[in-house]
Amino acid sequence: MNLLLGLTLLNVALIVAPLLVALPPVRQTPGLLAAARAAGNLARLLSAALTVILAILLWRTPAAGTLALLVLAILSTVLSRINLMEWVFAGAHGARTVPIGELHDIDDSDMVIGVVIEGQSRAYPVRYLAYHHMVNDRLGAAELLPTY
Repeated sequence: MNLLLGLTLLNVALIVAPLLVALPPVRQTPGLLAAARAAGNLARLLSAALTVILAILLWRTPAAGTLALLVLAILSTVLSRINLMEWVFAGAHGARTVPIGELHDIDDSDMVIGVVIEGQSRAYPVRYLAYHHMVNDRLGAAELLPTY
């Protein structure tokens, strides 16, 4: 039972690891990002395996501890298949655009990401993109996803 408890805790850690890597103070190196992705992939396999093993164990020998671990394993199975980053960094949909003359909360020193397509232009303040990380937008006939 201690082994199953340890594997369940390891599984939860594998699910949480990619979220911790995404925190702003963490220096995101290619190796760390690869490890976070591997942890997410391993969590999917471990979650499914633990769910099956615990279900069989509970069926053979019913116990409250096994049931608790099974519930956690099922929850981990669900969470390991959801892209939690999409919840944490949800894109801004339907962002309202205004002519530059009507924009009052941006300074001349603010950085922007600019796009020009077929003579139409749009500027995305980095301060705004840093919060949402991406904005689903359209400029003319082109669909855009500026990100920062």
